[in-house]
Amino acid sequence: MKKRILFSVIILVIFTATSCKKWLDVKPRDKVIESTLLENETGFMTALNGVYLDMTDDRSYGGQLTMQMTEVLAQRYNVGGGHNLYKLASYQYTEPEVQDLFGTTWGSMYRTVANINKILSVIDERKNVFNGKHYSWVKGEALALRALIHFDLFRMFGPVYQQDSTAISLPYYTSFTTNFEAYLKGNVFIEKVIADLDAAESLLADDPVLNGVTLDKDESNDGIAWSYRNLRMNYHAVRALKARVCLYRRDKTSALKYATQVLSGAGSIFPFVKLNDVLGDPRNPNRVFSSELLFTLQDSRRPFKYRQYFDPALKDEAILTAAQNRLTAEYESNTNDFRYGSSWLVPGSNQKNYRCFFKYADVENSAARFRNLIPMIRMAEMCLIAAECTPDPAAGIEYLNMVRRNRGISDIAGNANLTGELLKEYKREFYGEGQMFFYYKRNATASLPGGTGSGTITMNKQKYVLPIPLDESRFRN
Repeated sequence: MKKRILFSVIILVIFTATSCKKWLDVKPRDKVIESTLLENETGFMTALNGVYLDMTDDRSYGGQLTMQMTEVLAQRYNVGGGHNLYKLASYQYTEPEVQDLFGTTWGSMYRTVANINKILSVIDERKNVFNGKHYSWVKGEALALRALIHFDLFRMFGPVYQQDSTAISLPYYTSFTTNFEAYLKGNVFIEKVIADLDAAESLLADDPVLNGVTLDKDESNDGIAWSYRNLRMNYHAVRALKARVCLYRRDKTSALKYATQVLSGAGSIFPFVKLNDVLGDPRNPNRVFSSELLFTLQDSRRPFKYRQYFDPALKDEAILTAAQNRLTAEYESNTNDFRYGSSWLVPGSNQKNYRCFFKYADVENSAARFRNLIPMIRMAEMCLIAAECTPDPAAGIEYLNMVRRNRGISDIAGNANLTGELLKEYKREFYGEGQMFFYYKRNATASLPGGTGSGTITMNKQKYVLPIPLDESRFRN
């Protein structure tokens, strides 16, 4: 990682305490030294909010890891030869523009890790500046975010774990340092992810989320900063992430344990969306299903990103949309499926004669709490993890049917092919959220349906493992 990334400083942001929208609407102000920013609880909260802001960057979860790059790599969009992302979609990793894309994502994410580590480097010695349990909660969030970002870097640039779990992978930074950390074996790297999540789970053991404090519920007694907990890495989100990580390293017993704990412990707090919430107000549809998001980022620039990636006004060589025959097959022509009927629409005004992707389109009500959300972890994923990991096939089918019932579609039969049906639900559930490439890589899937709607793409290690950016190698040498 470039040394200039390691010297990154915490961004000072506006911190207000007037509303859910305003306290997360943080804006860069100035570079400040540690003694000025991290001298009281408000300063630590400001720094942590800056981390969440960093994560909404286009080069990170605000674009490449959700809406664009990882989805293109999974052949989710119709990116043909004339499209401006064709080289990425055809895995031409040596092309300069593709290398630049990987490099900026790598740099942005490790820069965020450096900012997290700056917080963690001084938080213990300044524990006395916090009120009540806030020290534990800030530290717990920071550790969990460090684990999340490292894990997603691993899912992109690390080995195909099913085949090469002990292959040399990436550096895991646990301190704010100007030195380069060693590249770790894949299994050692994942152990560090789990260690951070274990520590975070313990620190967040009395998170306000356990009292039902979420985006759609009342504020916490601890104040506005501890309200709307699914806009932050909360206790249930940490456990859900552990389920995701354990499944990735093929520890199905642990993955099942954490997934079912989340389903039983958080189900009433994060209820599945209802049809009326999605389509009851046609001018303000809740297409991201906000009530069931265990962790989500709030990005005031989301409407702009929708226009940048998905707007029907874009030319065919720039718009990101799925091949129509793929959509028909994946959703089995069932427009009653909430995910299909709300997000995939033929636009008016003769802009396009095919279905376009509206999940992230703006709504009329600028005060709608779901307006600027980017989903990170949702309850449905816990059902899918439980379905995959349970040793009881009948229970697996029931977990899948739990998702289907809450998406407006009928149950599948008890003797259905669980693996095949699981793949279908992953495809339908996570459009625009960046998870399918990681699903394919986790399973070392040998071929993918082509994004253009015809043929298949043969996959291998060289395509699944994104190359370490050249700048990283140059600076290390």
